[in-house]
Amino acid sequence: MTLPNSGRQKQRLLSLNRKITGITVIIATLVILFTATFYGFIKADPSQLAVENKKTTPPDPMVIVWEYAAIGADPASINPIPSVEIISPTWFHIIDEEGTIDSQFDRDYLIWAREHGYDIWALVTNDFDPDITAAILSDEETRQSIVEELIELALEYELEGLNIDFENFHSDYRDLFTRFVSELAERCREENIIVSVDVTMISNSAYWSGNYDRAALSEAVDYIILMAYDQHWASSPTAGSVASLPWVERGLVQVLNEVPPEKLILGVPFYTRLWQVDKSGDEPLVLNSWSYSMHRAEGIIEDNEAKVHWDSEALQHVASYNKDGLNYIMWLEDTTSMSYRLELVDRFELAGVAGWRRGLEKEEIWELIDDWRTATE
Repeated sequence: MTLPNSGRQKQRLLSLNRKITGITVIIATLVILFTATFYGFIKADPSQLAVENKKTTPPDPMVIVWEYAAIGADPASINPIPSVEIISPTWFHIIDEEGTIDSQFDRDYLIWAREHGYDIWALVTNDFDPDITAAILSDEETRQSIVEELIELALEYELEGLNIDFENFHSDYRDLFTRFVSELAERCREENIIVSVDVTMISNSAYWSGNYDRAALSEAVDYIILMAYDQHWASSPTAGSVASLPWVERGLVQVLNEVPPEKLILGVPFYTRLWQVDKSGDEPLVLNSWSYSMHRAEGIIEDNEAKVHWDSEALQHVASYNKDGLNYIMWLEDTTSMSYRLELVDRFELAGVAGWRRGLEKEEIWELIDDWRTATE
């Protein structure tokens, strides 16, 4: 049927309106899609995702302090700790060959940490028992059970991370330890939980060094913490520094051959050792040693009117005095030695610093670290 001219004009107008409406709808749809996509990119920002998933992105450089849970710290008595973002309480310990985890979790401490804005990387140990470690690492079912229980604990307490501190086990179980850590790290990634592993300096010891495949561990986990102390340990045959600065630097360089700096955290001591030495014979004989906090070391110096001098080899102050025919000597941990350690973190562009342990330090250590953090921002 042929339409009259007026009818054809109306149809053209109607068709034109439909086209305009269609174009408008398309444009509106594109705007909505673009906005959604753009918003999606904003939502995908790693820092925002970290908050949503309860996994915070650690600062750079990060500051960590271990909390020795066995002494039952009263959170109400803890002074503010400047610049600390992460606390690692010593909560979880594997205590038998069946993989039983002894939890020393403290809810009051957790509440205190949350109120102060700290992340928590709970420490997990093998009870430093070589037989227990050999048994749990050798049995796949036990390993998996431990992994799942740790995940459950981390989720229950909403922990940001786990810090694995397995020590004193034979190098024969080195690969199994790496496998255990890898299995745990895989599950932690699924749950957005950070994993760090503590390792010692490189040495010839099968139990205290050869048990760590540092390169493989660093590939599996988020961070490696180098326990750069106990150069001279409690039963050392010779008196010396807990961690002389040249020793720390040499060991750090060695570990950096296996671990990338952005994954390596330098562990530093907040304690010193007082050595009792008999110098009456041909060679100095160490009779005893005691570990002390910085405050206690200062008190010992005052009580015994000890002389303090600078050790240019250790790059530390040393205090010494004589009593009852015996010599007493301490290589001191103070702001000077800590300044050198922080300089190593800067120079080698490490991920951060971790202090063993809270309560052994003096307040000026935190003031120093706070100033250092401010200078690096």
